[in-house]
Amino acid sequence: MKINILLGSLAMLPTLCAPLPIKAATLDASDAEVTAREPSVIDIAMRSVVTISYGAEEDDPDGSGFVAHASGLIVTNAHVVARAKGDTVRVSFADGRTFTGTVVGRDPRTDLAVVRIEPDEPLIPLKLAPRSKAGLGTKVFALGSPMGKRFSVTAGIVSGYDRAYDAAWPVDFLQHDAALNPGNSGGPLIDEQGRVLGVNTATPPETLFDMGIALAIPAELVARIVPELAAKGEVDRGALGVKVSSADPAIAAALGADGEKGLLIDEVLPGSAAAQAGMKIGDIILAIGERKLRLARDLSLALLDSRPGETRAITLIRNGTRRIEQVALGKDDPSAGERGRVATLSLYPVDTSGKNRTFGATFSERDGSIVIDSVEEGSLAQLYGLYEGDIILAVNGQQPGDLGSLQARVGSMGGDVAVLRIQREGMGTFHVALPLTARASQERRPGDQKRFPQGPL
Repeated sequence: MKINILLGSLAMLPTLCAPLPIKAATLDASDAEVTAREPSVIDIAMRSVVTISYGAEEDDPDGSGFVAHASGLIVTNAHVVARAKGDTVRVSFADGRTFTGTVVGRDPRTDLAVVRIEPDEPLIPLKLAPRSKAGLGTKVFALGSPMGKRFSVTAGIVSGYDRAYDAAWPVDFLQHDAALNPGNSGGPLIDEQGRVLGVNTATPPETLFDMGIALAIPAELVARIVPELAAKGEVDRGALGVKVSSADPAIAAALGADGEKGLLIDEVLPGSAAAQAGMKIGDIILAIGERKLRLARDLSLALLDSRPGETRAITLIRNGTRRIEQVALGKDDPSAGERGRVATLSLYPVDTSGKNRTFGATFSERDGSIVIDSVEEGSLAQLYGLYEGDIILAVNGQQPGDLGSLQARVGSMGGDVAVLRIQREGMGTFHVALPLTARASQERRPGDQKRFPQGPL
């Protein structure tokens, strides 16, 4: 009996294993909704994103941008359009439309630029968020064309605010972790409502590619700068007319400003507001108004919203004496040294047990000046970046005198550093701080800060 039942069951297997009849495929309601869904916030925002390029149409884009006004105004980075020939660029949309664009304004200090195109019909602009500080952890999307991958989107969160790129760039960046790579520059960083929180601009100077730290110019600054660029082509900004580097306490002490921090004037531009106010090379600027200055970017930040002709109170120290100068600002030329000079660094002395008086350079007197004739391999002078032909204008704020006087002054000076004022052909004047003690050598690392920056994306 059991055997017959088993055999009967086995006989049914072909029927059980036979394929089921195929019925006509149908879509349920959820499938239909997916197929005919409404465009997402990203889809809608991408319609306002553009690529910007110079070369042939098939070339990879040089950067990105987005529509800021229906009439055809495009916002991007100044460095994206820096190589435009005759201020002409190619502007392309995701739907295939391509226009010839004209760069109508740029502000190298903030790295913002405006391009105008002539569309056949009104464009759809993106709206700026009322404030970029939406809160840490806010979800964000970076829209652009990285590495030739046109009209891409990456996602992340807001990671921080008021970030610096280097010691000279006067922008307090919004930090996020949406991936940015070359080609993303100028593209918008949007929130989940499609509002622009910032203009994607750079990754940290240590890398050109994504490392989870991305920087965007905040919407508030964009809202202040772009209208003026569109109307006048430039920002009418005040200027002091100096080139500066950071003066930490050791440098300040060597120049008679013990216990202070500020900006050391390397050069006063002829005819500038600073020159007319009697400011001098070697002065240490402590503050503009109530704003204290520590890095080169602090000076630019303090003047970012200023206007030519405005009077500012400048607190400075000259030869150890504090003074306040009322200075009527001149007109800024943003193309002249807009990145400023990053604070200089000092070097290890040869003898780390105590005083070091060997800089590793030989000097001579030429036409009344002290000139560096040669620089030894591996010496302080070489490590710091002194070059043959450099002229020494001052040591700790004092003229060097003849060669014997220079050697005597260096051999007898106290303090942790010797501050040399150098003049170099093609570079003007600047300051170099050489360590004189073991403590100074440990606290002040060698290095050439020309690596700041390798350049934004």
